[in-house]
Amino acid sequence: MDGMSQSPSSPLYLHGYSPAEQRRLVEQAEYWCDCLILPDLPYAPGERLLDVGCGAGAVLGVLAAAHPGLVLAGIDHEARQVEAARAHLTSLGRDDVDLRVGDAASLPWPDGSFDHVYLMWFVEHVPGIEPILREVRRVLRPGGTITVNETEYESFHLWPENDDWEYLEAAMFRHFRAHGQAHAGRRLGTLLVAAGFRDVTNRLVGFHYFAQPGCDALRRHTHYTADYIAPALPEFVAMGHDAARLQRGLDHLLTIHTHPHGAFSQMVYRARARA
Repeated sequence: MDGMSQSPSSPLYLHGYSPAEQRRLVEQAEYWCDCLILPDLPYAPGERLLDVGCGAGAVLGVLAAAHPGLVLAGIDHEARQVEAARAHLTSLGRDDVDLRVGDAASLPWPDGSFDHVYLMWFVEHVPGIEPILREVRRVLRPGGTITVNETEYESFHLWPENDDWEYLEAAMFRHFRAHGQAHAGRRLGTLLVAAGFRDVTNRLVGFHYFAQPGCDALRRHTHYTADYIAPALPEFVAMGHDAARLQRGLDHLLTIHTHPHGAFSQMVYRARARA
């Protein structure tokens, strides 16, 4: 998820809208490009795709590069994100993307406008996703597809174990339980069924990294994870969590790649359905 796409009264996007955060979103999409964003997409040249919660245009940029024949659109509630998305996509040679500031629960396109819709790290940030999914189904043509990627904030498993890391993970879970969907990933299938989609699948994808000579994967993944957690620490402190313990938990995450038995596991869900 690259930004909030809710009503103006919605809580702020946890990670903020700074230029540094927008650059991180682009790097994040590039990180997940081959292993999560692009596999098995049923897209053909000339088809129209909408990215809901498009944020800084990070996922749209990846899709544009892999499927240059797609006609692209995106929507986000935050004008700063849409402005950043326009600049990013223009830098990639795609100044033709239909980018709009708006409410995802009231999409500004007619029925059946799109062949495909994509959502990435979006559901977790939305307390009431059901009206948005119904709107997505409305703007899809009959038989059009929706693809949704989501994580869960109880799905991180570190070795060596550490009480401060578990304290930090609990703070993340508490935030998303209060302001979004802490169990977004495991709920995708039933949410799509309830919204009227058919041929629904929700596949669990596991990622596991461990320390080994000559391999940098564990360090890369833990530092990628820390990059989106660190800006959220002030919000967790504002919720009443201890700043020193949170920082120690983050420091543990950042150093497990130096431990001879260091390891990190994470579960991600990838749902697909048809309108």
